[in-house]
Amino acid sequence: MNTRKDNSNIKVLKAHTDEINTCAFSSDLTLLLTGSDDSTVCIWNSETGLLIQTLERHQGPIRCCCFSLDNQYFATSSCDRTIIIWKASNCQPITTLKGHHRSVEVCCFSPDSNLLCSGSWDNRAILWKISQKSCQLYTDLVGHTSCVQSCAFSPDVHYLATGSWDRTIRVWKLYGGIRCIKVLKGHRGNVHTVVYSSQNHLASGSWDKTIILWDIDNECPLRILCGHEGWIQVCAFSPDAMFLASAADDESVRVWEVSTGNCTSVLQGHVNEVHACTFLPSGHIFTSGSVGIWFKKESGLLNLSTESLNTVDDDLLSMQHAPDNDVSTFNFS
Repeated sequence: MNTRKDNSNIKVLKAHTDEINTCAFSSDLTLLLTGSDDSTVCIWNSETGLLIQTLERHQGPIRCCCFSLDNQYFATSSCDRTIIIWKASNCQPITTLKGHHRSVEVCCFSPDSNLLCSGSWDNRAILWKISQKSCQLYTDLVGHTSCVQSCAFSPDVHYLATGSWDRTIRVWKLYGGIRCIKVLKGHRGNVHTVVYSSQNHLASGSWDKTIILWDIDNECPLRILCGHEGWIQVCAFSPDAMFLASAADDESVRVWEVSTGNCTSVLQGHVNEVHACTFLPSGHIFTSGSVGIWFKKESGLLNLSTESLNTVDDDLLSMQHAPDNDVSTFNFS
């Protein structure tokens, strides 16, 4: 099992005046969003590190931000109980979505960018219809008994998974009448992240320090992945669904082989808490953190063309958040 750690090539981006809670990259990695307790959203050119604009329309701390897969929109959610949909090309607001009664903790677009799901401390998830002409509430998803803190659409947009502080994941069928079809139980702590693979596999990560790969049909764990020493913040499948990456508060990212559940790599970072993690098309792993943003490029870490793990070489870039509410990044070239 490979283990590497580095802190080279650090560049600090200064804008926020309070703790950074969330961050997200556009799918083409050209834009970076950061949201903070200072109630602002900053949008950055990730290639140059220059601040493009500071957005100040929310009236409370920013809890989540996300881009649509087609990069036409981005969404921000806040403790002010609203979600704002923005046009990515000019950073102008399209509409403000109101429907939650408490802080909106999570939001995510469907892969076709036509739907947005939001989750809140009011124990509800809401589906919204998204278009350039109008954005409107589609349906309430009621059933969780505590905060809805994570959500994910299946690749075909036929299903939606929501994870909650009630320690369950609910799977919702989105066609032929929207309804909850499965309630998955197995975690001993709140469910902080849920994710679908390209093959419709479902994984969840919890503050019980475990990741579960689910047998959805039988409503039971297929594999329980143990090894992290901190709360699981986020998980991501590789494009071919053969590997799963998990990031936790133990300052590490672990890579797991889905077919066996074996941990194949441990990537050591320099942030206390990670909020975003994804595989790039090249097979490299990108992660970003709430007390910082950092990128680890392990050349040859995952060779998806041969579907095998290769030896990690010295081509490693990392970035780290400074303790004074700055964001760290680096040149991708």
